[in-house]
Amino acid sequence: MEPNYHRDFILAEVRRLFKEKLGIVQDIDFITHAPASAADVHAYEYEDGPSPDTDKIAFDLARNYSSPWNTLLSFLLCEFQLRCASEAWPIRKEDDYVEEILWECYKRLRTLWRNAQPKLTTKGVPETPAEHEARLVEDSQRLGKESRQATRRRNKYHRRKTVLDCIVAMKSETSDDDLGSWNMSSEESSVENGIENVLRVKKLEWRRNIDKELEIVDLQRVLDKDIFCSQGSKPLPRKHAPDNPISSRVPVVGLPMALYDDTWILQLTECRRESLEISKAPFPWMKLVAT
Repeated sequence: MEPNYHRDFILAEVRRLFKEKLGIVQDIDFITHAPASAADVHAYEYEDGPSPDTDKIAFDLARNYSSPWNTLLSFLLCEFQLRCASEAWPIRKEDDYVEEILWECYKRLRTLWRNAQPKLTTKGVPETPAEHEARLVEDSQRLGKESRQATRRRNKYHRRKTVLDCIVAMKSETSDDDLGSWNMSSEESSVENGIENVLRVKKLEWRRNIDKELEIVDLQRVLDKDIFCSQGSKPLPRKHAPDNPISSRVPVVGLPMALYDDTWILQLTECRRESLEISKAPFPWMKLVAT
């Protein structure tokens, strides 16, 4: 299986290449991209028109990467592999692998550009400049929020994984067979001026209730100083409650039945249940006991 950092490295280099060739700093800057004219695209595809200018890249944004004009992506592929060889990168991939990532990046940039174009309002008339700007600001704020949420989720996953790896290693070294018991103490919440800041965790209706298990893992980060350094801000308490909002994240497919919520599973149609591709592998559930 490919290590995650391999794809992350290639993806970062592809994005760097796009930014350098397109003269942008962030993906959002692509909304000002001047696409190739329809006349030039038609002349190149059906007549003896000039080929795309590789020094001043202009995509055919009216169509996807299958457009003959967008063979510019093949030029970027050659540039990528030349840079890989000249800079002696430690990670190298075949053309098909890199080409797929180039297509994904182009698709994302094209979607940003298309969403930034003036649209029709609910009344069927074009947006005014003020309405257009307001929609772009709202979209930018929404994308920024989604990006921050995704970053927090990834960081939370890696923290929990690190904690569990350290705990299992310590248990193995000491020949302890009590993986079901954990040392816990009451968590001290930071309260200033009578106000306590907490995080209300959104509920995943499809997931088995493992709130207590996750609280043990999260608290271990605070209790065990050997896992994380004490520098930086203290993690905020995470509140699991029945009245917390419902998460919009789609269910993860392919998990063992033991990791899905029984009540939620029973409410699904047979077709929907089959689409989950539930693993038939045995998954013994171990209850953790705080001592």
